[in-house]
Amino acid sequence: MTRHLFKPLLIALLLVLGSTLVLTGCTSGTTQTEEADQGWQWPERLHIAAPGQSGLAKYVSWASIMEDDTGMAIRVVPEADPGKCMRYLKDGEMFLSSASKSMLSNVIEATEDHATKDGGPFQARVVWIHDLANSGFFVRGDSDIERIYDIGPGTRFSVWNMKDSTLNPFRSLLAWIQLDEEKIEWVNAGSFEGAMRAVAEGRTDVAFGFPTSPTLYEVASAPHGIRFLDLNAEKDPEGAKRWQARSPLYSFAPIKTGVSEAVGHWGTVGYIFDITTKKHDAELVYHFAKWLDENYNQYKEAYDSNKYMSIDHLMEALKTTYIPVHEGLIKYLQEKGLWTEAHERRQLENIELLNTYVDAYANAKSLAEEKGIEISPANQEWVTLWETYKVEHNIPKVGLHVSLTESGEEVIPTSVPEPEPPDQQ
Repeated sequence: MTRHLFKPLLIALLLVLGSTLVLTGCTSGTTQTEEADQGWQWPERLHIAAPGQSGLAKYVSWASIMEDDTGMAIRVVPEADPGKCMRYLKDGEMFLSSASKSMLSNVIEATEDHATKDGGPFQARVVWIHDLANSGFFVRGDSDIERIYDIGPGTRFSVWNMKDSTLNPFRSLLAWIQLDEEKIEWVNAGSFEGAMRAVAEGRTDVAFGFPTSPTLYEVASAPHGIRFLDLNAEKDPEGAKRWQARSPLYSFAPIKTGVSEAVGHWGTVGYIFDITTKKHDAELVYHFAKWLDENYNQYKEAYDSNKYMSIDHLMEALKTTYIPVHEGLIKYLQEKGLWTEAHERRQLENIELLNTYVDAYANAKSLAEEKGIEISPANQEWVTLWETYKVEHNIPKVGLHVSLTESGEEVIPTSVPEPEPPDQQ
């Protein structure tokens, strides 16, 4: 009798255990992450700062899809000044904005208009990849200048202001071709659009522009058209090194998008990131990155350059960037098996540089306040104090890395930049 009772009890016990194992297996199969996702609630609304008209169109192209899918109300706010977008992030008014390597470096180094009391470096963090951007030099289609080496004494450079950040690509080009700045003519057109049109109208010879810019499409369709000048680093590596010795944020490759006159020619190339601040919730950034990855096929064709928003492009961009990665994105990359020890070492290196600038800027502002110096980019005494502080404390310039395992060359400023030259017309 006991044996007869034991058998059905054993079967019942096995069935119970089996059910438990099945349920446990289901839980393991869905993973702890999926369990957490089931309890995740997207915030009611999110704000994104979009630099310029093209930035607005690009953000709306995928944010509208995300909005429908998540139920969030996503407000994309256009802002013509990229620097203001960074201040919106710093102040917590916006969750996300895009940042090119050069624009964000100006913020971190607090140059020009960014050297304000409430501006300057902040704890920026990468959320995702935004775009792959190109830029380059062009001339009018009937110009005698066919190569960068044809630029010589008397060549008129078309610029939109006389700030160092605007003149920097031109000065880097002059370093490449080994031509003294005094031998060229600066023509200040007063606006980016005006500088581009000045070439089409024959009032200037060379301009620096972005192949995807609506203004470039406009000037390319003018009667004489335009011609892009190659910055071929493979054919002239020494020239490219001279450029990069002055401007370590630039690299070179064939242009892939934009006006047909640019595609195939060598220009500058660089990834643009979607960034936020360190203080934003890691779970929000984690789910934001996860959505962008898992829904890539839903939005990749909604805007031409959305194709660069893949996780593969993200991982490629992280190899050389100086911007730290947000802990929410790190969590997602760890989950995907993509975050390595090399990434962690680079993360610590990038955070150290950013912390150096954040602390240095705070100290320089305290010194200025002690001396009664107004902290304003219009006050040359303050600008000189800050630039001198960087030199005296051996604070390296912000620059790209060579690869994930090879850091970029450390460039320490040795002299204080002179005040901006007066505008020339």
